[in-house]
Amino acid sequence: MPTRKQRRRREKTFRHEYGFVTYDEEGNEVELDGSDLRAKKDKKEETSAKAKRGAGDSKRRSSTRRGGRDPAPPTWRRSARRGALWSPATVALSLIVFRSSAIPLRVVIGIVYAGLFIPLTYWMDGLVYRRHVKRSSGPAPRSGKSR
Repeated sequence: MPTRKQRRRREKTFRHEYGFVTYDEEGNEVELDGSDLRAKKDKKEETSAKAKRGAGDSKRRSSTRRGGRDPAPPTWRRSARRGALWSPATVALSLIVFRSSAIPLRVVIGIVYAGLFIPLTYWMDGLVYRRHVKRSSGPAPRSGKSR
């Protein structure tokens, strides 16, 4: 059962007269029927459904299925750039977390963590890329021999 607020909101949508109009070649307003609008909407949905079916030809294409980008192969340059962006944050975090230690030691700990961040991101990029390549190539073909 809808709440009073929901009922009021729904009633508000029925209070107004909506006139759907288009313009003809001469610039005059032409009022549209509801059936015309539904026909246009159905046609638009049908074409988008066809486009989606055409894009999903390969079952193993994860980028088109989920709408994301294909991951790039890992590079040390990209990992170093990420490390440079996140190193101030790791140093600041080490200053906050390790309060009982001296300040120079806390800075060193932060720099070490920032340095370890670079190979870690390279390794993670490699995992993601290898998984993508493995999935996009499809299942491995089986040999004719049965075990």
